[in-house]
Amino acid sequence: MYVPSSNRRAQITEDQRAKILYSFAFVTVSLSSGLVYGWPALRRNLVSAGTPLSENQLGAIFTLSSWSTQGGRLFFGIARDRYLGTRITAATCLVATAGGCVGIAFASEDNFAGLAVSMFMVGLGSGGQLCLQPVASLFREKLQGSILASLSGAFQVSGLIFLFLTTISKKDRRISFGSFGLVIGLNAVFALIFLPKKQFIRAQIEDEKAEKNIENGDSEQLSPDNKTSEVNIKSEDGENSVKKSDRPIAVHANVESDEEKGVTELVFTWEYFLLVLWFSVEVMPLQYYVATIGFQMERKGDTGRNINLYAIIYAASAVFAPLLGKIADVAGLGVGQAIGTILTSASFFVLASDWSLDAHVSGIVFYGIGRMIVYGMFFTNVGKRFGYTHFGTLAGLGLFISAVVSLLQYPLITLAADGNEKIVNYASGSVIALLGLPYCFWLGRRERSLDGKPTG
Repeated sequence: MYVPSSNRRAQITEDQRAKILYSFAFVTVSLSSGLVYGWPALRRNLVSAGTPLSENQLGAIFTLSSWSTQGGRLFFGIARDRYLGTRITAATCLVATAGGCVGIAFASEDNFAGLAVSMFMVGLGSGGQLCLQPVASLFREKLQGSILASLSGAFQVSGLIFLFLTTISKKDRRISFGSFGLVIGLNAVFALIFLPKKQFIRAQIEDEKAEKNIENGDSEQLSPDNKTSEVNIKSEDGENSVKKSDRPIAVHANVESDEEKGVTELVFTWEYFLLVLWFSVEVMPLQYYVATIGFQMERKGDTGRNINLYAIIYAASAVFAPLLGKIADVAGLGVGQAIGTILTSASFFVLASDWSLDAHVSGIVFYGIGRMIVYGMFFTNVGKRFGYTHFGTLAGLGLFISAVVSLLQYPLITLAADGNEKIVNYASGSVIALLGLPYCFWLGRRERSLDGKPTG
């Protein structure tokens, strides 16, 4: 975008601010948002410590925590969009995570209630990711898919934390988990300092020449959210409405949006309904996989190596996040979501096989990359197709619905614990492919249509 020479310094400052906020978001999500999915390492730690809890009880703990990870984001999304804003909501999520980590540190191996409540609180940390993902709106539209994908990768990186903590203190969780809880608490303090009070807002600085260049196609087009020539700004110090050309707008300003009245219409579009349906069909078996991969590998003769590899591969899948974002930005959401559907489906067929433990590593790779794509594409779809004004509400509602559906994972966990894992694995892989791929084909065609907007 063309920037007048008199305003370039301000524009550079705004770019730097965007990068700082993105860096903070990436680190925060990496440390706190997806801790629950490191459960296999914590489960093995509890088993090694001689826990009397059955696999069904351990599965119930994970089911509860995975529900809070998914379902809690609806309430945090509404709180962020409507009431508390980004800063307070994100800090609240981090405080809950810190309390959960301290709870795990001091809960004994036979304390079902203590472990369940602590894991539930840890799961609430995922709300921080939902608050921070709209940082993508500070960047050009062609980069937003990559930004959102990288934060999904950061989410998976956090799945490595439990393996690290259980490795450094195998017998005494008080030091490792307790200290980590303090780190997350400190992160909450920084959130109160660095994050914007309400929403992430990027002001565009223009003059008449820049506007003329844009009209003639000589410079990059502004994203739809940034095309208005005047915005009503109600800053934290109570300033009145100003024009964008008067001065640069700080990213922590509060901007009233005309999209405010459109959230109900967006929720009741067919495109949103099908997106949530696809996501829910994916999430339920993906959660079941995390809960059962530990004892399924043990039944195949694993003594801990594949479980550790699961945590490492799960986190390492984040390196594919830039490619995921590129796919979303260039090839389209339909293609990206189809790739995620195929990989996650394949992971269940591999898990159901009688292959060697070494060969089962390939299935873990399929799962790690596929899961990251599924979650990354869901958030990218919401942002790119429905905008960021209601991002928290729309993404949170989708996550809540998928969380309700994912409660079906517990009967599947019970079936697998009773020795029927092969049937469950084959069924999961088949349902993902048969229901997911037709939707991805439809979405791809819709993206290529003339209007392609989620209007009905």
